[in-house]
Order: sequence, then C-alpha cells, then structure tokens
Amino acid sequence: MSTTATTAISLSSDFYLNNFYKSNRNAKKSSGRSEFTSTELSYEDARALRRAVKQLESFSYSEDDNVENIRNSISAFVDTYNNALSSTEKDSSDAVKRYAKQLKKLASKYQDELEDIGISMDAKKGTLTVSKNLLSAQKIDKLKEVFSKDSSNLLKDTQKLARRLGSNSYDELYTQLTGNGGKINITL
Repeated sequence: MSTTATTAISLSSDFYLNNFYKSNRNAKKSSGRSEFTSTELSYEDARALRRAVKQLESFSYSEDDNVENIRNSISAFVDTYNNALSSTEKDSSDAVKRYAKQLKKLASKYQDELEDIGISMDAKKGTLTVSKNLLSAQKIDKLKEVFSKDSSNLLKDTQKLARRLGSNSYDELYTQLTGNGGKINITL
C-alpha cells in the first residue's frame, strides 16, 4: 500500500477503510453491501483484509509514527475483519464458511492481547468492537506488541487466512461465472 503519512497529518479511519476497499468501495459500508452476493463480498472483504494487514505492517511503531493514524488504521482493520466475518458466514460455500470459523478462532486466540488495547470480542458472534477511549489511551509500545509484524503473529495469521479466503472466493466466483453463465458485480 502506498499510503504514507507523516506525523503532521492525521488520517481518519474512514480514509483507511476507503483504501482497504479501494477496488470496490461500495462493499465497505452496510448500505452498499446489499447489492452484492455473499461470495462477492467474501472476495472483496478478503482483499480489503489483506490491505489492512499490509497497512498495519507498514508502521514502524515508533515515536516517529503518528499514533493517531495507527489507531485509526486499527479501527478500520476491525471494521474490515467484521465485514469479512459477516460475509463468510452468509456464503453458501462450505470452504468459505470454514474460514469464518477460522477467523473467529484467530480472534479468540489473541483475545487477551486485543482486550488489553481496547478491542473486545463477542464470544458468540466472533465480532470485534473497538473502545475508542481505551484504544486512544494506548501507548505506541502496547500497540506494537499486538500489531507490529516483528512482535506478533496476529497479522501473519490474518494475512494467511485472508489469502486463502480470497483465493477460495475467487474460485467460487469463477465457477459461478463460467459454470452458470451468471453475471457478477465485482471489480477484478
């Protein structure tokens, strides 16, 4: 991702969400998601989740980084994760549904670390919720422990799952397109 922010510029979480869904911005918010099939959403969400991971990995997590940008990027990552979880659970493909379970397990595995920085998990649904107050109070070192590519496996594991989900969703879309001759509304 080519988004570079200096310490003087603070970018909103919506800015990051737009970048994560840059290929298909209608898929980022619930108001635009109704026009897509669950498989199309799974594909777009997987792509956005991979971009979110790359963005979080791009920060050095030092005092030179704009901490507000890191926090806003984390908030957008949580929105993207929740979108991916929602679309995979509604998908008809068993393989894609399996990824929904794996996303939940992943969040559960890192639940304590996430809660320490202000991100809670709904144990039943698997969705994540950001406490803006808790997240905004976190120091850069604590964020680095959870999200730095050098310190945590959360991002590596998320990237692997997103790649597999995207590949499987793409295959499913391709099969629908070539097998059924159906129309898909997706930007490739």
